[in-house]
Amino acid sequence: MLDPAEQAIQRNELSSPCHRAAHHLPLWHDRASAAEKNRRLSSDTLDELFAEGWLDLLSPLAPVTPTGNWPTLVESARIAARACASTGWMLALVGGHGSIARRLPPACIDQLYTDGPRQLFASASTSADSLLSFEPEGIRVDGRWRFSSGIEDATWLILNAPCPTHPEVAHTPRFLVLIAASEVERLGSWDSCGMAATGSHDVLTRGLLVSHDRVFALHEMFAQNPLALACDYIDRVPLVPYLTTSIIGPILGCAEGALAAFVAAFDGSLPVNDPRVAEQAAHSAAQLYSAELLYDSLITRLHVAGVNNRVLDTQQLLQLKRDRTYLAGQCVQAVHRLVERLGASSLVASNPLQRHWRDIQAMAAHRDVAWSETMQASGDAILQPVTSNAPKN
Repeated sequence: MLDPAEQAIQRNELSSPCHRAAHHLPLWHDRASAAEKNRRLSSDTLDELFAEGWLDLLSPLAPVTPTGNWPTLVESARIAARACASTGWMLALVGGHGSIARRLPPACIDQLYTDGPRQLFASASTSADSLLSFEPEGIRVDGRWRFSSGIEDATWLILNAPCPTHPEVAHTPRFLVLIAASEVERLGSWDSCGMAATGSHDVLTRGLLVSHDRVFALHEMFAQNPLALACDYIDRVPLVPYLTTSIIGPILGCAEGALAAFVAAFDGSLPVNDPRVAEQAAHSAAQLYSAELLYDSLITRLHVAGVNNRVLDTQQLLQLKRDRTYLAGQCVQAVHRLVERLGASSLVASNPLQRHWRDIQAMAAHRDVAWSETMQASGDAILQPVTSNAPKN
């Protein structure tokens, strides 16, 4: 059982930056429709995200705190997503990539910030033709790399893939490569109905040579480093659980924004012709309240582990993946119910509820909350003791 006092302390620690996020909600709400139409965030929004420090909460420029900035980043993203899920995504996912940059050697960090403090780190996934190859002068990067959120405004691109020809391939399954965003071709491929303003385009690299001082063993960059001198635990813990759990901020915030839009559609008047509307609103509100409790549990588990330099074991990691996936599913169900109840008159692109519905479906399709794979692994772990003890035929 989680200690409620720990959660209360955590919320107090988050109050200042999250209050600032709440203050910006009207602005982000007013820009959300245009951001979706333009398929990218406005320059004003990006300026604010940098000026207020949100995009640097986990970067090498992050402010020093006694307990770490990761919960603040996720909660700020949750708040932002109530108005604009793409803004929340840029905070949690793209802003979260700064935690990778800060783990690099000082000389490499100096390279990244040569042109000034405003640096944004995008990433991209491999495709069938993504390729890294070793050469004496560096790593040759070829092929198409997919779903690079924020690439239109990014200054650096973080890629990772196997390099079969590398001398260290036997000890390094995947390599992390840092590329200036200006050196890749943006393909303009992101035409998703949801999360349109994240600009998650594919990128193309054509025989790009990256010097060895910007190539690193991925497992070393993401591993636990108890000797790290930095105050923030994000530099010491195994990084993957934090990076992959950040998604719950914009997912929950988007669902909360959908409920607010549903309530606003009635303008304070009860629909006398359909009493089921009130029942459905209560059902979704209760579902989101339970999702919020699960959200608090997930954030607290990782935050307490980080503060105490504790590594989650295999079972705890499976539970973490299961719970964030379940949270995403509950949020999708809650918003779906509201969309169905509001009726055909709401089926217009400009309706805020419909935008939240498009956005949450896109986020729930992310691999970090993939239902079947996650629940299969969790179920196997639950049933394994029974299976192993079953009598043999």
